[in-house]
Amino acid sequence: MSQRIPPLLMLCLAFSGLVTGCGGGSLEAVSTSECSTGMKWTGGDSGNALMHPGGNCIQCHTDRGEGPKFVVAGTVQATAHEADDCAGLEGAQVVITDAKQKAYTLTANASGNFFLEAGDAKDFAFPYTARVTHGGTQWAMSSSQGTGACGSCHTVAGANGAPGRISPP
Repeated sequence: MSQRIPPLLMLCLAFSGLVTGCGGGSLEAVSTSECSTGMKWTGGDSGNALMHPGGNCIQCHTDRGEGPKFVVAGTVQATAHEADDCAGLEGAQVVITDAKQKAYTLTANASGNFFLEAGDAKDFAFPYTARVTHGGTQWAMSSSQGTGACGSCHTVAGANGAPGRISPP
């Protein structure tokens, strides 16, 4: 006797596979009063590309000696003051142009995270400029940067002159 899987269950299974990603961990639905996008990372330090949106990726990977080495990494958030682990804007395009005028286009994943791995940018030269496009809106940093650790300045409250998170104007 064959059993038929109900369509709603199939949809739920498919969706959970999309937000879980590889390496464990997941994004879970939360109230939009908690996270503007209604999604939050709940996977702890399970190690995948969706992990810890809003965190300082480069510092964490360096301190722990785990995960890929990044030249530039950060999160595009929906608003300037999102809490750590709130998912950001999937699909945002981040264009990093290095000192040699080589442009790298990075696409934010389901957590809003974007990153340029060291192996993909062997000749990367600091300082760089950055601009972001999402939903027809484009914005850019006002000055060139000497660190690729976007989360070191783009915190909830902002540090070192940053206005908060990387987010649309």
